[in-house]
Amino acid sequence: MSISFKTLSIVLLLLAVAVCIIILPVQIDAQDPQQQQPNQEEIMQMMGPMMGTMMESMMETVFKVLAKPENAERLATFTKNYYDALIAKGFSKEEALQMAMAMGMPALSGMN
Repeated sequence: MSISFKTLSIVLLLLAVAVCIIILPVQIDAQDPQQQQPNQEEIMQMMGPMMGTMMESMMETVFKVLAKPENAERLATFTKNYYDALIAKGFSKEEALQMAMAMGMPALSGMN
């Protein structure tokens, strides 16, 4: 099936007209100094659903990573080493235990 030059020219012309119809009003609106910009509250309402989706995705990834046994072992090793280091620095076992418990997840502790 071959397309004639005339048919191709008409299709390209129609495509160019369609693009102009879509782009020209957008450019005119963008240059309109009277057009009111959205305020911060409107921007937050527009971004809310997107931010929620991103947060869900990030949390799902964190849970997948934490579910791996090797990561639980790494966390246990860190916690034990931290506890032992606190005792070696002179903290009592009770103090070291409280501080190790308060530390929680090393990578996430700053987000609390």
